[in-house]
Amino acid sequence: MRSTIEQWFPGPHSRNGRIGHVIGMVTDPSYRRRGRSRAIMLGLLDWFRDRDAVRVDLTASHEAEPLYRQLGFSDHPDPLLCWKP
Repeated sequence: MRSTIEQWFPGPHSRNGRIGHVIGMVTDPSYRRRGRSRAIMLGLLDWFRDRDAVRVDLTASHEAEPLYRQLGFSDHPDPLLCWKP
């Protein structure tokens, strides 16, 4: 798992422009459903909070989405588009 905080200009959904990102959170199938991902994410969310991130973004698999929603994640406030050259 990797995480980062990007500094952007403040905007309607970001009072200070500090946006956190969780990248590549993966749990080996033999270790799933034991609370490890929850514990890691709770610690990581504290880390983001301590650094004044106003939002944390991630992309969740179908299987992991219930965990993230239980931790307070919700649908993204901005419409997301991507471009592929």
